[in-house]
Amino acid sequence: MKRIRWFAAKWPIALRTLATKMKSHPFREDSLNGFIIERVRDNFINGRYVEKISYQETLTTPFGDQQIFDRTEYRQLEFSLFSTFPHMEFWDAPRSTQSYVSKLTELNNFSLTITPLSVDLLKWVASFQALANAKVTIDLLQISGLELETDVTARVSISGNKDVREALQRVTKGRRFDLERVQLKLLHENRVVGLQLINTGAAKLEDSLLEDFLPALRQSLPVPKPGE
Repeated sequence: MKRIRWFAAKWPIALRTLATKMKSHPFREDSLNGFIIERVRDNFINGRYVEKISYQETLTTPFGDQQIFDRTEYRQLEFSLFSTFPHMEFWDAPRSTQSYVSKLTELNNFSLTITPLSVDLLKWVASFQALANAKVTIDLLQISGLELETDVTARVSISGNKDVREALQRVTKGRRFDLERVQLKLLHENRVVGLQLINTGAAKLEDSLLEDFLPALRQSLPVPKPGE
């Protein structure tokens, strides 16, 4: 299962220039961090950012003795950068991406703007369905902030053996809510497959589905309105 997340960005320099700068900070065996660049085009960069984390682990034996072991961990962030929206794509990002973002900002002359997304999931699903040219069913969704009464809200999961969008309308009845996550089912190569979309501009799907559906997911992602 792959988790892909997208961001909006404003590039102060051309991607070719940025790729050249990344290549000047490569990850090697003696590096603490750096880039491994796989592909570069005028409007596209694909690669990995690697951090080498060294630390000591202390274990206590059943007899009370302490043994110290040197450990090394490699944290990798696979990314694609685009000149047009969505500008940044992360694959299975580690819990913290601060080191990568800091280095990327530095290479962009400290003028890079990165914006997390807040996505209307129903619009995303409708656009994705049109591009994928397949019947898409939402069989599970999760909402939060559903106003039951003044100062009272609820978090609700709705699931079913059929599309639950109509049930969502009945449950919310015009009240305010936040749609956080949806699970889709669609027919692919004579089998029913599933994927999840999250309102932070993220998707979870099987590795085998990436080639067929990732371009449509990327292209159908709603473009943020100015000010969002």
